[in-house]
Amino acid sequence: MQLTDDFVLAGFTAGSGIWTRNEPDDPPSRDYVQLSRTLGVPLTMTVRPYQANASRVAIVGAEHGGMGVLRDNVLTKTDGLVTAERGLMLSIIAADCVPIYLADREAGVIGLLHCGRQAAAGELIHNGIACMAELGAVPARLSLALGPHICPDCYEVGAEVREEFAQSFDAQELERIFRVRNGGLYLDMAAAIRVKAEREGIAPENMRSAAECTCHGSGYYSYRRGDRGLQNLAYMMMH
Repeated sequence: MQLTDDFVLAGFTAGSGIWTRNEPDDPPSRDYVQLSRTLGVPLTMTVRPYQANASRVAIVGAEHGGMGVLRDNVLTKTDGLVTAERGLMLSIIAADCVPIYLADREAGVIGLLHCGRQAAAGELIHNGIACMAELGAVPARLSLALGPHICPDCYEVGAEVREEFAQSFDAQELERIFRVRNGGLYLDMAAAIRVKAEREGIAPENMRSAAECTCHGSGYYSYRRGDRGLQNLAYMMMH
């Protein structure tokens, strides 16, 4: 998937599924090296956080270039990156979770979030938009795009997940987010993210979502399908 236009270079790719180094001093993964060559973006200007399926978002600049890719990382337990730095490639890994691409063209600010189930029920989206606002972005101007992720037909969950979401969504919103089919309960992550984004002031007409499902599709890796240790990569950079 690609979202590239005259403002951003962005996309979602599987590669061979190995984006993470085992040790801080290890060389960059083969997938990152190949992506760098394909996009023409040096790894010294690419950053990836150490993710934790949580709600922390960090503002990054050129000084963070290479972190998580070429060298060790101060961006620990971080699931979102925001920048106003042109030429800095943001990246996150995902294998069913939702990559969220945010942009304010007028302010020259972008954000890339890794949204899992707990983050969707939590404060990730609020924190990401707050960080963008610190750099001059305005929610009403933001565009939001969701990359490939597990679809609601595949994402069966337990009743405890609905109870978790009931802490931050009302009954009407829960009807949008959960579906019951053949006695099973299914979670629509895109619907949950849209609700949270609307609360923050992003207009529904400024939101879009990729049609591909990482689980029942064949083009990406999926944890739910059984691809253990393999991830996809979302990336985003302002030209």
